[in-house]
Amino acid sequence: MTEIVTPVLGPRPAVGWPTLVFYGLGACSTGIKMRALSSFLLIYYNQVLGLRPTTVALAISIITVFDAIVDPITGYISDNTRSRLGRRHPFMYASALPIGLSFLMLWNPPAWMSSDGLFFYLLGCLMALRLFDTFFELPSIALAPELVAEYHRRTLIVSMRIFFRTFAGALFTIAAFQIFLSPEHGGVTDRSGYLSFAIAGSTAMVVSILLSSAATQRYIPWLRKPAPSAGRSGGGGGRFFRDVLGLFKEPAARVMLGAGMLVAVVSGARTGLDLYFGLYFWGLAQGQLAVLASLTAVATLVGAVILQPIAKRMDKRSGLITIYTLAMITGALPILLRLFNLLPANGRPALFTILAVEIVIQGVLYVMSASIMNSMLSDVVEELEVKTGKRSEGLLFSADAFFSKAVSGLGVLISGGVLWLVAFPSKAAPGSVPMDTLWRLGAVYLLVSLLLMIVVLLLIRRFPIDRARHDRNLELIAGSKEP
Repeated sequence: MTEIVTPVLGPRPAVGWPTLVFYGLGACSTGIKMRALSSFLLIYYNQVLGLRPTTVALAISIITVFDAIVDPITGYISDNTRSRLGRRHPFMYASALPIGLSFLMLWNPPAWMSSDGLFFYLLGCLMALRLFDTFFELPSIALAPELVAEYHRRTLIVSMRIFFRTFAGALFTIAAFQIFLSPEHGGVTDRSGYLSFAIAGSTAMVVSILLSSAATQRYIPWLRKPAPSAGRSGGGGGRFFRDVLGLFKEPAARVMLGAGMLVAVVSGARTGLDLYFGLYFWGLAQGQLAVLASLTAVATLVGAVILQPIAKRMDKRSGLITIYTLAMITGALPILLRLFNLLPANGRPALFTILAVEIVIQGVLYVMSASIMNSMLSDVVEELEVKTGKRSEGLLFSADAFFSKAVSGLGVLISGGVLWLVAFPSKAAPGSVPMDTLWRLGAVYLLVSLLLMIVVLLLIRRFPIDRARHDRNLELIAGSKEP
């Protein structure tokens, strides 16, 4: 067992608002990557470059499995790294430039490539992008439980990360629709705007990573350090797999990992089909999609602002169940009403108003639910430390990422499979897809997402850690360190 030792130092600098903001700013990189891949990758490689949707979905699924394998290894190594820059920051700094380069290359494949060559080019770029994103994202997430331990303030630091991740993704989407991929530049189905799209995204990703890493660097002397024997004793790779499997002995960890997996499936399926729903199912123009993205950014800010006062008045478990229930109902209702022809026709201002209201509600609820989910996962860190004597934030968060990413590939595969199942045409102009095809698209997505979210709610009901138990864990940990 690896013992965690803490150096004897003076008072640690307070984690004030500047630190919270710059810590959260680092998530802009992941937000841009997530929205770019989920919203534009499928339609770019399918409708612009001509790859079959199932081929693109296969590439994404393969890379997701690769990413899922890399995650726990990276988290484990980070937990046990000893360096002048601590356990987390060496990985964070090393990720910046490779992330920017791989993102730039992803959207600019050579024009002469065949379909087979394009498939392997896509695999290579995604592999590099996902690998180095893991190098930043996992160590950065693992910093949160060490920077802030208090039950509700921990939700605050997590919400800053969720806010910047979501806000940056929405802002980048707005810029894509209105600037880089605007109708004047050919739109999202024309290749000409994707170079500037890629340059802007890669630059923002590199800058946000470097600023966030530099802002949290001063806390390194007060962060936990592994014992000198960490990583050199206890069975090597065998110990790694024992530690991963050991997470499932903890009920709280099982609940959060399982719920995270199912949420990732729903999210992967929805985001993979977002543009298909927007352009074809709802018949929206790119300008309207940009307005909806703007409303998402505003909703993100609202959700981050109202979360903290609301979170202080509720238990995390019951609050999350309430939020997910509201999100499930409001997200399903417009599609359900359209399937029964109970909404205004496409192109009517009333329909756009309804969709705008739904987007705002979903944006607010998403920030709140994601923040609480991550805060609950952070609370599992102390639960594990009490039982094992070991601090393993990196392993826990990487396990969550491992399972979430593994099954999010299933979500993307579902989106590609649905398009294939309903015979969705390639290079189709909005308004040209048969209505029965669009009806099946909505019905299948709705059925799958509702069933999965019901299981999520049942799982979260079993989460055992409340504020009293968390405070007791902190007291036990503090007591174990007294001489």
